[in-house]
Amino acid sequence: MKNARIKNGFGMVSNTVIRDPSISLRDKAIYAHLASYADNKTNELTVSIDRIAAECGIDHSTIKRSIKVLKDKGVIARISRGTTITSITILLK
Repeated sequence: MKNARIKNGFGMVSNTVIRDPSISLRDKAIYAHLASYADNKTNELTVSIDRIAAECGIDHSTIKRSIKVLKDKGVIARISRGTTITSITILLK
């Protein structure tokens, strides 16, 4: 019998991030959501802020704040591909 919990895939999150008390629960949740999209070899992902906001049920501004915090803490990096194209996000931790 297959594990029903992972039938639609799963994301791996870093214990370094999840156990860091200086990162808020909200920011950890956004990190975990990003991780669910990350390539398991490159740790890169391209998912829009619109999609994250819709799937998490929170405002765009909240997503942007969390992404800024995660960038400032060195947890993720973002590579802009222009103003109308989704940025590439890289999980660093």
